[in-house]
Amino acid sequence: MNVSKKLTALLLCAALLLSLCGCLPDEEAGAAQTETAQTAQDTPAPDEPSPETPAEAGPVETLAGGGYFDPVARPDISFADMDQSEITLDDFRPYAEALTTASASGSREAFHRACAEAQQQLLAINTAGTLAELASDQNAADQTLSDRASRQTQAYYDAVDLYNQTLFEISEGENSSVLSKEFETWQIEYFKSYDAESSAQSLALATQESQLVRQYAALSSQEELDYDAAADIFLELVSVRAELASLSGAANFSEYAYSAYYSRDYSPTDAQKLWKTAKEDFAPLLHKYADEVTSALQSVQADGALDLSETAITDALSYGAARISPEVNDAAQYLLSHGLYDISDSDTKLSTGYTSYLYSYNVPFIYNCPYGSHLDYVDLFHEFGHWLAGYYHTSDALYGVIDYDLSELQSQGMEVLFLQYYDEFFGENAQLLKAETLLNLVYSVVTGAMYDEFQQKVYLEPDLTKDRLLELFREVYESYGFESYDGCEYRWADIIHNFQQPLYYISYAVSAIPALELYVRSLDSPNDAADAYLRVASMSDEEFFLTDALRETGLANSMKSPIGDVIALKLEESGAFDIS
Repeated sequence: MNVSKKLTALLLCAALLLSLCGCLPDEEAGAAQTETAQTAQDTPAPDEPSPETPAEAGPVETLAGGGYFDPVARPDISFADMDQSEITLDDFRPYAEALTTASASGSREAFHRACAEAQQQLLAINTAGTLAELASDQNAADQTLSDRASRQTQAYYDAVDLYNQTLFEISEGENSSVLSKEFETWQIEYFKSYDAESSAQSLALATQESQLVRQYAALSSQEELDYDAAADIFLELVSVRAELASLSGAANFSEYAYSAYYSRDYSPTDAQKLWKTAKEDFAPLLHKYADEVTSALQSVQADGALDLSETAITDALSYGAARISPEVNDAAQYLLSHGLYDISDSDTKLSTGYTSYLYSYNVPFIYNCPYGSHLDYVDLFHEFGHWLAGYYHTSDALYGVIDYDLSELQSQGMEVLFLQYYDEFFGENAQLLKAETLLNLVYSVVTGAMYDEFQQKVYLEPDLTKDRLLELFREVYESYGFESYDGCEYRWADIIHNFQQPLYYISYAVSAIPALELYVRSLDSPNDAADAYLRVASMSDEEFFLTDALRETGLANSMKSPIGDVIALKLEESGAFDIS
C-alpha cells in the first residue's frame, strides 16, 4: 500500500486530523435548494404520537440479522464525563524520551512498551483536540475556545513531529534493529525519510492553514457572512495550500489533496467523468422537480405539521435502528444512552454537521446544528451511518487510512434505509419528504461535482485575483444548469467544506450515486438492500476503498461505467418524486 495512504492520521491538516469523517453537505437546507434558504420553524408537536421506542414496542422484525460486525472493546463512559483537559507538547516529551531510552537498551520488550505508550499519548492529544474543536464549534463566537482549539491542534502537530523525529534518530542509530519487530518496512522507510527542514516548513504551513480555517469559522458564526472577507481568507488558503503541494512534489494542490488528504483510488482527472454525469444525467432531474418539491415542503413547514423536537428525532433514530438489525440497534442505543451527540438548537453553534472520533474512548461523536426542517431527521440518520461504521471501527488508529468516499456511502446509505419508515415518522407528509430526501441525494451528485470542478480550477490558478475567483465560480455554477442571480458568485463562500476540507465535496457525489442505486434495489427487496448496506458499513477503512465496496455489493461505479442515466431513469419510473 502507498505510504501516503497509510499516514492519514499523521497528515498536517487540522480538519482532517481531528475528525473521523466529513460533514454533511452544508448547503442552506436541503434537496431542492432553489437558492433560497429554508427558514427554521417553531413547530408544535403533531397530533399523532412519536414512534414507539424499541423498549416500548417489544420484539420487532428486522431487515437483517447479526454477524456483520466484530465486537469492539470500549470504556463505559458518557460524553459528559470525558476529560476536557488540555494536553501539551511538554506532556508528550517524556514519551519521546522513553522511546530513545528503550531503543538504547536494546530490549525489544521495553521498546514495544515505549512505542505503545507514545502512540496512546498521541491519540490522547488527538482526542483532546477533537474535544476542543467540539467545544469551539458549540460556541463559535467564543475566541477563548477558538484559541484553545488552535493550541490543542498545534500541540498535536508538534507531538507528531517530535515522534517522527525521534524514530528517525533511532533509525539512524546503532540500535535501529529494534524498529524491525515493531514497525512494517514501509513505516521504517517513512521514518528514515524524515527531514527536519521540510517538516518545519510543513508544520508552519499547516499552522497557517489551521488559523485561516478558524478565522473563517468565527466569520461564519456572525449573523451575516462578510463575503469579501471570506473571499480574502479563501484566497490566502489557496496560496498556502499551493505551497504545501509544491513542498510535497505534487503538480498542484488537487493532486496532493486527492492522494494525501483523502487517499482516493482515482485521480482529479478521473473525477471529470463524474462532472459530465452530474451535468447530463442528474442536473436535469434536479431542475425538473426542485421547484415543485421545495414549494410543497415550505407549505408543510409553514403549517407546523412536523415535530422537530430533539426527542422526536432521536426516537425516530431508535425506531428505525431497531428494525434494521440487532447490531445497528445496539449501536444506536449506545449512542443515545451515553450522550455521544449534540443535535441541539443554539444560536452559538457553528452551522455544520459532522462525526468525530474520540480515540481515547474508542467511540465517535455526532455534532449537528439543526436547520429547523425535516432535514434535521435526515442529518441524524446520515451522521449515524458514519457513527455506526466508527462504532465498530477496528482500523489502526494512528496509521490507518480513511477512505472518505466509502465513509459517505456508509452515511448516505443509512439515509436510504430509513426512508421505509417515513410513513411512521411523518404520516401524510411521508411521500413528500421521501421525494425531498431522494432529491437531496441527487443534489449531492450535482453540487458534489460542481464544487469539485470549481476548486480544481481554482487550485490550477493559485495566484488568481478575487475578480477571477468570482468569475470562475459563476461560469461553473451556470454550467450545472443553475440560473445566475446577483450575488450567486459568492455562493461557494457559504460552504464550510471549501475552507475546512478542500476538494472533499466530490465524495458526496461519487457515493450518492450508489446510494440512489441502493434505494432502487430496496424497492424490490428491502432485505437485500439492507444486506448490501451493512456489508458496506462493516468494511474497514484500513482494508477497503469505495471501489472495493461497490464491487463486493454489485453496486455501480460511476467512475468506471456510464450508469448515471440508468439510475436517473429508474428513479423517475419508480415515482420517487411524485408528490401529487
